[in-house]
Amino acid sequence: MKPLSSNRELYEYLLCLAAELKKRRLEELSEAVVFASRQAAGNMSTEFLGESRIALRRVSKEEGGVLTVQERAALSDVLKQLDEALDRSKGQPK
Repeated sequence: MKPLSSNRELYEYLLCLAAELKKRRLEELSEAVVFASRQAAGNMSTEFLGESRIALRRVSKEEGGVLTVQERAALSDVLKQLDEALDRSKGQPK
């Protein structure tokens, strides 16, 4: 997956992932991702990134093979980007 260039792109990714999870009957995971996406409105950027990382880590652990290889690779890439962004915001090295 290409690097996300804005919180808007992360928001759109979360909404697409939530829709796919819902179609595949993973309602709880879909709701967790939707909750994270809602943090984009009115919250600090780091809070949105943190909630997104929590939700995506949960999806990674609990999706049980429902996601395709490409979807899992994209999820892993987004998680890596979130880790790097949050580490930078805390002043930690990569």
